[in-house]
Amino acid sequence: MNIAIDTNCILPGRVGGIENYTLGLIEALKRGDSPGSRLVLITRPENHELFAGYADDMTMVHCIDRPTHDGLPVGNWADLLARDPVAGRTAMEAFALQKSELLRRHGVELVHFPGNTINPLELKLPTVLNLHDLQHRHFPQYFSPQEIENRERWWAASAHRADALIAASNYVRDDLQAQLGIDRSKIFVTPDVFQSDFLREPHQVELDALRIRLSLPAKFFIYPAAIWPHKNHHRLIRAFIAANIPGSELILTGGGERAADLAKLIDGMGARHRIKMLGRVSTQDLIGLYHMATALIFPSEHEAWSIPIMEAMACGCPVASSNVTSLPEEIGDAGLLFSPDDTMEMCLTMKRLASDADLRTTLAAKGKVRVKQFGPETFLRTLKQAYEFAVRSHPNRKAA
Repeated sequence: MNIAIDTNCILPGRVGGIENYTLGLIEALKRGDSPGSRLVLITRPENHELFAGYADDMTMVHCIDRPTHDGLPVGNWADLLARDPVAGRTAMEAFALQKSELLRRHGVELVHFPGNTINPLELKLPTVLNLHDLQHRHFPQYFSPQEIENRERWWAASAHRADALIAASNYVRDDLQAQLGIDRSKIFVTPDVFQSDFLREPHQVELDALRIRLSLPAKFFIYPAAIWPHKNHHRLIRAFIAANIPGSELILTGGGERAADLAKLIDGMGARHRIKMLGRVSTQDLIGLYHMATALIFPSEHEAWSIPIMEAMACGCPVASSNVTSLPEEIGDAGLLFSPDDTMEMCLTMKRLASDADLRTTLAAKGKVRVKQFGPETFLRTLKQAYEFAVRSHPNRKAA
């Protein structure tokens, strides 16, 4: 089967979870047991470099330029349609035609959209959609009215248009059914896959060099997450300061538009010397951080599935996480759980992990076992079922 993956949703550094998921998806589909015989990666100028390295005999990477309006590339379809519906529709139709011609030229039989929306909705090919979550319905206070309107308009329409949907957890599947009325039979549950690099054991010389370069102490907690409100950085920072664990630091990785505000909070609490904001780090640095960390602390208020938790487990890093949405389903008995609203419980969890080496060893071992249940073989098996269902269910199997 010739499969296209549409990466137009990805702007590097701005949609961390979906970006990581898409990279893992591509890596899995390039395996020998993949349901795809040929891959076509559809990129945009802003992310083409991220995906260009995947090109080979099996994989073609093709960049489609964004249509322009008033001499500038269209960035946000919803904003343009709101400002100028006629121009927005014209631009979308031109973009859809260009994409359809590309798909026809390469004999694509199915298109996988990994980022919550299908564009164009009128695409006359079987489609599979990852609708990662409906967070805006549970935490509307974290979104502007325009963001909520856009999600309600485009995400719901895409979910109903899709021939099959991928849900990362039972939590997401149940939420899609309850919130949008999606037929349960077309939702396929398979945890997000992580990149195989995180299974590599780094050499001690690499870890020593990283510790020196980043001035890392013997004990530190790591939280790799883009700085969005639901990621709950504010409570984590207060909990870490309250824990007052001698010689320890909190390491925050990941970008986000609110990074400056978080830095001001840390400075205002006089904690800059104990909390490091590293921003986006390379995969190799992140692997090293997982291997050296006392534990991963993951206080998020809402998750469809956490790739960082999978990565940490693969690296033998003990995990403690909030006890909401999909996270208990993901962690099982391989980590500690706490309420994301309870700063004191979070504080006590960090103190317990810092002081109990046997607990850390036990959790690390359990995490290694747990993560094996969510390998690429499991992921591809469910993905194949979703693809076959989409092809069977699609009313028009002709080319775009």
